Amino acid sequence: MRTERHQPDYILMIVVLMLTGIGIITVFTASTVYDLQHDTSAAHMAIRQLAFGLFGLGVFGVITYVPYHTWFRHAPKLLLIATGLLIIVLVPGVGHSSNGATRWLGASSIHLQPSAVAIIVAVIYLSFLLTKKMTVLHNSRRAFRPAIMVVLMLTGLVFIEPDMGTSMALFGTAIVLMFASGLRMRPIIVTLGVLAPVGYLMIRLASYRSSRLDAFFHPFDPNVQSTSGYQLIQGLTAIANGGLTGRGFDNSIMATGYLPEAYTDFIFSVFTEQWGWLGDAGLLAIFAVLVWRGFRIARYARDRFGALLAIGLTSTIIIQAAINLAAVTWLLPVTGIPLPFISYGGTAIVLNLFAMGILMSVSRETLETATDVDSLAEIVSVDAFRADRGEPLPRLGQQRNQKSKSRPAQVTALSSRRLSPWQSNAGSTGRQKASQEPVRRNISLTWKAQQESAASRQGRSGQRERDGNKGSRKNKR
Repeated sequence: MRTERHQPDYILMIVVLMLTGIGIITVFTASTVYDLQHDTSAAHMAIRQLAFGLFGLGVFGVITYVPYHTWFRHAPKLLLIATGLLIIVLVPGVGHSSNGATRWLGASSIHLQPSAVAIIVAVIYLSFLLTKKMTVLHNSRRAFRPAIMVVLMLTGLVFIEPDMGTSMALFGTAIVLMFASGLRMRPIIVTLGVLAPVGYLMIRLASYRSSRLDAFFHPFDPNVQSTSGYQLIQGLTAIANGGLTGRGFDNSIMATGYLPEAYTDFIFSVFTEQWGWLGDAGLLAIFAVLVWRGFRIARYARDRFGALLAIGLTSTIIIQAAINLAAVTWLLPVTGIPLPFISYGGTAIVLNLFAMGILMSVSRETLETATDVDSLAEIVSVDAFRADRGEPLPRLGQQRNQKSKSRPAQVTALSSRRLSPWQSNAGSTGRQKASQEPVRRNISLTWKAQQESAASRQGRSGQRERDGNKGSRKNKR
């Protein structure tokens, strides 16, 4: 199905601009007292956030008009770069340390956070890999295993920085993407079952992670409320102070020094204290619109790679926001992950806008109606898919009864391709003959592939006509 590039999703663009503006204003109100206490201008952090926001919006505008298939071609290189950055930041004396964690690269006041880069690169690479492996998604060894190895490698490197919140966001985004791609559920569920106790053990082995867990279960314990539970209690107090309508713009009491680092992870508490629960409802509604537009773009994307990109990039925002809000409202232990677009952070705002730029690029090539087939031939050649499935490539002069093997087929969309979580590749265990044959899944071909197939058939028919003409001439002689 052929599509032409059109205007991007302007509703998504307006939502992104609104979130960026709200974030800059909230950073200003949450950091004023902190800036004055450190002998800087009252708007010091807000100006920095504004500068990074403007730069990020420039990146957002440029990436919007970069064809998203560019990321398909460079996905392996991006993975190597992201992995290299995660390794370099762990080298003693190279990475910048703060509050006991080594998560940044750079000097002076400008730093790059490789773990934030890794989330976006993970989405791009998994979209690339799960598109290339579409014909063997039923085969866990060839599809699930390479994907989960990449995810575990990136998650492990982020976890040992240490950065538990970002590692959770990265792993959660990858699981959502693998689920949406149509991989079998059984290996995903088994992996989650194995990693859950391992993750709990790793949390308990580190004292600072264990203290956060204790603060989650017993924040008002006398031995905890003045140490690891102090920030959570002050954040909950700010939310309670906000009430229904809030205290008003720049009237937060907890941001005057009671709530530690109110402009970063717990900025939602300051926002609630100023604008109340009604303001919270409005902010969550804006995030909901972003989610709606992101998944709508995925539904109407012209090919599989674009759909997976849209799902993955939207999921990064959902999961990071969900983890942050759950930690602030006492539904999860405090993890240290920022609220997308709202919390202070130069790397975070630029990379979030970069991700939304890619999503806007996908929206420029969506279809008018949702397609019932996966369009893949625009990205990878038909011959590559046939070779991956072990099918013979079409040759000139093939017999008519062999034509059907090389003709393109169309199947239903991503959502209806899933096997049952406990369904085997070949069906019932009692059918030994069927169990010896791998399950075949038709590949979906677009108008381009159909044209290639039609041209191939015309070439073969023309060759037969020429051969027939030569034979008739010989008989006449």
